[in-house]
Amino acid sequence: MLAEGKRPPFWVLMGAVMLSPLAIDIYLPALTAMAQTFERSFAALQLTITLFLMSVGVGQILVGPLTDRFGRRPVLLGGVALYLLAAMLGATAVSIEMLYVSRVLQGLGACASVTVAFAAVRDGYTPTEGARLYSYLNGSLTLVPSLAPVLGGALTVVLGWQSNFVFMAVFAALLWGGAWRRFGETRPSDTPVETRLYRWSRYRPVLFDRGFRYYATLVGTMMAAILVYVSAAPVVMMDRLGQPEWVFSLWFGANALVSTVAFFVVPRLMYRWGRERTVQRGLLVVAAGGSLIMVLHLSLPLTVVNFMGPVALLSVGFSMVLGAAASLALEPFPERAGTAAALLGALQLGGGASVATLLLMTPLAPQWGLGLICTGGGLLLWWRGRCLPAPGE
Repeated sequence: MLAEGKRPPFWVLMGAVMLSPLAIDIYLPALTAMAQTFERSFAALQLTITLFLMSVGVGQILVGPLTDRFGRRPVLLGGVALYLLAAMLGATAVSIEMLYVSRVLQGLGACASVTVAFAAVRDGYTPTEGARLYSYLNGSLTLVPSLAPVLGGALTVVLGWQSNFVFMAVFAALLWGGAWRRFGETRPSDTPVETRLYRWSRYRPVLFDRGFRYYATLVGTMMAAILVYVSAAPVVMMDRLGQPEWVFSLWFGANALVSTVAFFVVPRLMYRWGRERTVQRGLLVVAAGGSLIMVLHLSLPLTVVNFMGPVALLSVGFSMVLGAAASLALEPFPERAGTAAALLGALQLGGGASVATLLLMTPLAPQWGLGLICTGGGLLLWWRGRCLPAPGE
């Protein structure tokens, strides 16, 4: 085991945050085959995604105090092991109910791993270094949507939908082995240990911090925009525009590639501008992208180019905002980094999913939904951010 406080290798952190998107994107192409196997509607299979996301969001509130009480290493190893076992349960599921249970358990395992990854960065790196690593981790996340659906489709055709869950289990097994060998305990020795795990006094300092509330709202708003795009893109492209799946995959993958490149370039901007200015300028890019989407929607007929093209600009803006915002949100809480990281993740995913779901339930076109979030929300957050006291870099 590594000595306490040693910085964990980046590839372990990257694998930890990849568990969550992998559990969604790799088996999307298999939903139709799964619906046929279980003799259920497509909507019943889509519920497996909702259950997973809910489990990840709610689970982070439960997992955060565990990492502060027992340490990052045991929670990471336990979470990855739970994810692995749940994936095998999904691969052997003989009923839709059994599949639902496996997805809830997978979500709990995934939320444990991502909470530890973000807390470990806060533990072992300075705020500026942490902002760079958060950007790299978010960049790693964008690799999954561009590669996993292609891999999942091939596995489904050759080996059946169960092979997607087997792949998740193998990925988790390799990550568990690597974490066991290379991930040492990073929790600071002065982390307060409370008798009761779940008490209001643990969460209150985080939730009552003005900066944390602002940056949590910010990342939740960006997540809402991403979820609206991800949910609406296949409907617009394949249903309304009649494009084949491979065309959709190319465009979707291209935008994911733009995000990946941007997340790895943004740390240079943070070094030059500082984190607060990077967030502020990123919000202006997001607002510009939202405005472009609405202008094209009003002035031109719907096409693949004028729907998917502006998303590339949004991807750059999201990349500028998310890594720096996560770093600034967690910076004030070195003694309770696990709890803070868990609350940030829960608000980002839970809040973003709630806003996106409400917008998708309205009769508004997705272009208007993206415009409201990105332009309206982006400009409002930009203005609010100018009123925040700037912490020292």
